[in-house]
Amino acid sequence: CCVSTLGDSAGAGCVEPAYCKYKGFVCFIRNNIYIFKQYFFVMKLRIQAYFSFALIVFSACSSKQSLHYQITTTSNSKNPTINDTIFLSIKPSVENKQLNFYFNDEILQVPYLIPSKTGEQTVKAVFETANGSKEATKNIRVFAPNKPKVYGYELIKSYPHDINAYTQGLEFVNGTLFESTGQYGNSSLRKVNFKTGEVIQKLPIDKAYFAEGITHFDNKIIQLTWKKKIGFVYNPDDLTMEKSFSYTKSPEGWGLCSDGTFLYKTDGSQKLWKLDPKTFQELSSKDIVTHNTFLSKVNELEYVEGEIYANTYQFNKDVVVILDPLTGIVSGVVDFSGLKKQVSQHNRLDVFNGIAYHPERKTFFVTGKYWDKLFEVKIIEK
Repeated sequence: CCVSTLGDSAGAGCVEPAYCKYKGFVCFIRNNIYIFKQYFFVMKLRIQAYFSFALIVFSACSSKQSLHYQITTTSNSKNPTINDTIFLSIKPSVENKQLNFYFNDEILQVPYLIPSKTGEQTVKAVFETANGSKEATKNIRVFAPNKPKVYGYELIKSYPHDINAYTQGLEFVNGTLFESTGQYGNSSLRKVNFKTGEVIQKLPIDKAYFAEGITHFDNKIIQLTWKKKIGFVYNPDDLTMEKSFSYTKSPEGWGLCSDGTFLYKTDGSQKLWKLDPKTFQELSSKDIVTHNTFLSKVNELEYVEGEIYANTYQFNKDVVVILDPLTGIVSGVVDFSGLKKQVSQHNRLDVFNGIAYHPERKTFFVTGKYWDKLFEVKIIEK
């Protein structure tokens, strides 16, 4: 295929076929580049148009969305308590005639007074806006109205105690002292002769469990474990385990006691849990509060005449708090300073923990983790 450049039929001056193909290929590439540029330009315009349209739609939708309302609270007191006045408002502001505040679903009247509930409480606002009825909520902390009374102790007598016992719970049942000890691989439930320190009977707990507090209810010993969310029920006569139970709301097991109707347990947080003693369901909880703090790490518990006496897990203080199981309010603090100095000082010596009330003697028995003495005391107001 030769193309003449001189117009003669002899083919003089022909362009070679290879050159012809090359020129055609170049023309093809140029044409396609031009088409691609045109296509890209059109697509760019389309993308810009779509993006602009999306921004317009988004802006339109955003303008129709409701505002984010928040409750603001102020008080004349640093630590607001029952019957204190609190000042409540909504931001952005709304018409007052369209605004109502509720405290745990109980409507508040102006001036807004904190009802008779301590602990962490929920304030709710219900109000009308141009876009309809709205709600906002906020949690506030309500403290105890009074500072706890301070108590001391009178030492009656000291008794021997197993120095290898990591004491988690103490409980007197018909004059016999039951003790729960902790640590993985060393947890146990024991019957102890409190006068001599002799371990009458000992039931080792499976090494998978870290035993915690115990109590007595309906002629059964009930024992918690730390992180497994499992408790055990025993026959107190021979320490036979009869069944296990689980607790699902509280994250851990710490202290346990009973008022003869319900069980009360702690979990290391500020919560005191109320349990059904038959099903072990966690029915409700109260925050453990003082006049200026929410108290956590409340450990071994003992119920005596309407109040709970509770160890607190502290390395620098040996104290028991006295609290109301119905409200969670701490009414007293017992200072047990000095007892730890009376036990053998060794490298495993640990915190003050373990409290049991002897109803016939009307005294308390206290000890600590790896303490070699058990102390009988009376609690006295300072």
